Amino acid sequence: MAPVIQLDRVSATKQGRSVLLDLSLAFERGNIYSILGPSGAGKTTLLRLLNRLEDPSVGAAWFDGIPYRALSPISLRQRVAMVFQVPVVFPGTVRDNLLVPLRLHQRPDAADAALSRRLQLAGLTAAPLGRNAAQLSVGEKQRVCLARALMTDPEVLLLDEPTAALDPTAARRLLESIRELNRATGLTVIMVSHQPAQAQTVGGQIILLVAGRVVEQTNVEQFFVAPATATGRSYLEGALEEVAR
Repeated sequence: MAPVIQLDRVSATKQGRSVLLDLSLAFERGNIYSILGPSGAGKTTLLRLLNRLEDPSVGAAWFDGIPYRALSPISLRQRVAMVFQVPVVFPGTVRDNLLVPLRLHQRPDAADAALSRRLQLAGLTAAPLGRNAAQLSVGEKQRVCLARALMTDPEVLLLDEPTAALDPTAARRLLESIRELNRATGLTVIMVSHQPAQAQTVGGQIILLVAGRVVEQTNVEQFFVAPATATGRSYLEGALEEVAR
């Protein structure tokens, strides 16, 4: 089966500085990928490229065999959804928030049962659709953002450090919900994290990014038991983060 997203020798430059260097990656449908690496490694830039919030300076990307540049950002984002670090809810109710992507993409509004289903997939059952979204806890807001991203039935879900604003208990629950969402729907999940333990929680594949290059890609179990590179071992020992600081 062809990968759902493929990158071929992609590089990205910002303000004259190389951020990503010669990346070639294939993201297989239905898998979970955790992109790890020290601060400044290019993790968020990679995620933004996958959502066409930025375009590469060099190289090419394909979604389901179609060149990224042949897809409008709006049409791509119906199929490749993104959840950001800090949860942002729009004025109004939980229902209003879930309907935003449908209206943005000019789709018919969904029935409450369909909205509640997305909330359940995001692990949120205690927030009534009529509740003011601004009154939710930070953890609940992040789950609403996750449910909102699911409204267009995307094939790929991009997560940029989705637990950064959450306390440890809420963070673990969200990660467990992400793992269960993948298992229940077959959704491809690509998550950026600076915490290796989070990758252990969700499982799947590890992509270790250092100074804009992929230095290791393997399954979670292999990486934490016996990383294949000295750089991988240094990362797990915390040495790379210390150097980045």
